[in-house]
Parts: sequence; structure tokens; C-alpha cells
Amino acid sequence: MKHKTLWFIAVFPPGDIAEKIRAIQHEIADRFGPRRILKIPVHLTLEPPFRYDEQYESEMSAGLEKFFSTHPGFSLELRNFGSFRDDVVFIEVAPSLPLLELHAELSAFLREKTSIVTGSPWHGGYTPHITVANRDVTPAAHERIWREFNTRKFFAEFPVSDVVLLRHDEVEKMWRVHRRFPLLKSP
Repeated sequence: MKHKTLWFIAVFPPGDIAEKIRAIQHEIADRFGPRRILKIPVHLTLEPPFRYDEQYESEMSAGLEKFFSTHPGFSLELRNFGSFRDDVVFIEVAPSLPLLELHAELSAFLREKTSIVTGSPWHGGYTPHITVANRDVTPAAHERIWREFNTRKFFAEFPVSDVVLLRHDEVEKMWRVHRRFPLLKSP
């Protein structure tokens, strides 16, 4: 059986905001130890990693391009910090109906219309966020990080004008931008 490529779909904040978030990720790595997040681009996940045969990439990309071209751009607000379990700290995304609708429609497109993704949608629903520490965070480190970040403030607002398809580079063990899909320009 041929090995399938690992992909995921995300929104990237603009460079200046991504730099501020990366600085927070570096601060956490330097002060508390977890470094895994530094290997991943700063992003908000729309569809978590999934495997799909690379020989069908052009069909997948064409379908995604058509899908995203019918969805208007929108704005997002990032506000403060949140936490999952005892191993994830993130920047919260303010409630956004356009984002939730885009996510739900993308999930249906990937699973029901095209069968690009065969797994179930996220367990427990979709909670939009931008991760600043995860997976290599021990419970003790999480407690120390969260003690500081649960009261720290963060705010940013930005327009979302495109969505990114990332491909995992198996050799270098990192995610690379494969394609950008523009959203419909808002009036």
C-alpha cells in the first residue's frame, strides 16, 4: 500500500501578528521548556491533519480552490489566552459566525462531497484557537504556564482573505505551505 501524504488546512494571521505570537511561543519555550510548537507555522486550524494520496493532489487542490472561491473573507479577533486539558495553552479566537460556518461547510465538503477526509470531525466540536504550547507540555509545566497566562492580556484583529493548504515534509519533519486559496473579496 502506498504511503499517503499528510495535509492540513489553516488560516494564517498576517506577519506582524504572527511575529507577536511566535515571540510568545519562544518565551514559553525559553522559560518553561516546551518547544514543539516552534516547528509549526503560527496558524488557526480549519481542518486538522489528514492523510490523502499525493497523486490526487491536483484534484483536491482544484476542489478546494472552487470551494473557497465562493466563501467571502471576514475578520477575526484574537483575545487573551485559554487552555485545554493539561497540555495545551492557546490564544482565544473571539466568536465568529463566518469562521464557524466556513469550518462546518469545509468539514462537510471534505467528508461528504469529496471523501478527501474519511475520519470523523473533531471530538467535542470545533473551538477555534491559535496554539502557543502543546503536546510536549508536561502537567507541571502546564500549571506554571497557565498560572502566568490565565491573566495575561492579548488582542489582535485581522482580515482573513485566504486559506492555506499545508503539506508535511516527511524528510525535514516540518509543515510547508503547499497552496493558498483566496476567499471571495468582501464588498
